[in-house]
Amino acid sequence: MQLLEIGHEIEFTYKNKEYFISNSQEGRSLIVDSEEICDYTHDNHQFVQIAKINGITIEELFRKHSDEIEFGTIY
Repeated sequence: MQLLEIGHEIEFTYKNKEYFISNSQEGRSLIVDSEEICDYTHDNHQFVQIAKINGITIEELFRKHSDEIEFGTIY
């Protein structure tokens, strides 16, 4: 959450797929294969609760499945 709060964008791999958490004027979104898979929001706490991968929220994914995530570049 700290990285999101200070405005960073994050690349990560989960189950052999690359994901990107963007931060633009429209807000935050979760992107896979150049496609947005959640609505934009400016609220980081709301973002981690609405952005989902395979039915799992980003919040839960980072807390309970972090051993399956490989972080890439953090912008």
